[in-house]
Amino acid sequence: MNKYKRFIQNQYEKAKSTASGFLSSKDEDEEEGSVEINSQYYVELKAIADKQGTNVQAIVNEIIVQYMISVKAQNESSPISVAQKEDNPLLYLDGICKLKD
Repeated sequence: MNKYKRFIQNQYEKAKSTASGFLSSKDEDEEEGSVEINSQYYVELKAIADKQGTNVQAIVNEIIVQYMISVKAQNESSPISVAQKEDNPLLYLDGICKLKD
């Protein structure tokens, strides 16, 4: 009977260790893709999400998309016309600096 008890105990420890491994790897994956939000902002976003019938994650994702679009738009400069350069000679300098980047 003692061998059987030890066998059951070993199987229990193996199962416990395996489950712990699954849980810890899941936590690591979630931490890598997660972002902490200030609790005050979360409460405000939660209220907005409830009114809109969505969730905070969807709102935050949309905010991120809009931010990325605005940053990309800022980095893509529109060509400066000759008339604009003549009105403001510093634009020539700006164009020269951008060529070096």
